[in-house]
This record gives sequence, structure tokens and C-alpha cells, in this order.
Amino acid sequence: MNRPPERHVRTASKDSAGDQVGPPARPSVVGAGCRGWFATRAPSLRFLAAFGFLLGGFYAVILLPTSDRVFYQCLCINARAANAILHALGQPTSVSGVTIRSAQYAVAIRRGCDAIEPVWFFCAAVLSFPGRWRRKPAGLAAGVAAILALNLVRIVSLYFIGLHMRWLFPTAHLELWPAAFILASLGFWIAWIRWSQDDNRPPSHATP
Repeated sequence: MNRPPERHVRTASKDSAGDQVGPPARPSVVGAGCRGWFATRAPSLRFLAAFGFLLGGFYAVILLPTSDRVFYQCLCINARAANAILHALGQPTSVSGVTIRSAQYAVAIRRGCDAIEPVWFFCAAVLSFPGRWRRKPAGLAAGVAAILALNLVRIVSLYFIGLHMRWLFPTAHLELWPAAFILASLGFWIAWIRWSQDDNRPPSHATP
């Protein structure tokens, strides 16, 4: 009588402690891939998290009732500074609060024309970037000064545009200058990155 062939079934055994001992588990390919993805992108993810946190804090602060007085004082300072520049350019203007006026034209400086938002965008980008901390204070001071100076150029230019080319004022105010501030803030940040990483570049040796 022929016997059916025996089937060898691989079963897990138990050790002396009663724990089941079997073949070693294969490492999870998906888990390893995720860990590798996060490891290679950790600096970028940390930058985005810090940048988002700082921006969120800024927008939370400007919603406070006490921030209105601070922003109004910033607008008044911008108005007085722009009025001084207009005087230096020979314009018979005067300033009252946030309004610069002459006999021919008047321009009022409102929220959004104080450069506080692009200044904070630049500061948040510099503080979040994983660069050398000893070069961040100088970069922040230079970038903030440049953006504030650019804002005075905006106010003065809008006064002249409204005085001589009133049809162009809405486009310059709502489209051209906001785009210019975005590009300027981004350009100042990139310039700071290049400057802050100069120490990391190996010195070049000239060959005779």
C-alpha cells in the first residue's frame, strides 16, 4: 500500500520562556523608505515648520486690539519721513497724521503701506533658515533697513504718480508695488543666504 508523500510544514517553535520563535521578520521597505525620505528632507521640513510658526505668530499678534496703536504710529512715522523727502525734492507738502497733502494732491498711508508685513516675511525667512547665527543679526539689520527705505520710495513715487498720472495710481498701488516688495524681500533673503554661506566655501588657491 503506497503512502502519500509527507508534507514538511515549517512551524514556529517556542523557546524555554514560552515565547514564539520563528523566522526573522523582514524589514519594512515602506517604513525604511519613509525614514529615508524624512532624513533627506529634514532641514527643509524644519525650515518650513519654523517659518510657518513665525508667520502664524505675526498674524496672531496683529489681531490683538493693542496692535492698532502700534501700526498707526508706524504709519505716522512713514508719513513724516516721506514728507521730509518730498520737501527735499521741492514739493510744498505738509503732513497731518497719516496724510500727506499739498494744494494739488493728497495721499493717505493706510495699513499695508507700512512695510511691516514684508519686513516680517524677511525676518521669519532669515531666522528659520539653517544658517550661521552670528551672521543673522547683520543680515536682519541690513534687510530691514533696505525694505523700510524701499517703502519710503513707494510712498514718494505714489505721490508723484497721483499728482501727474492719476490714471496709473490704482495699478501702481495695488499691483506693481506689492509685486516689487515680494521680489525685493525674496532677493534680499537670497542675497543674505549667499553672504552667510561664504565661510563654508573652501578658499581658492591660485596656481602660478
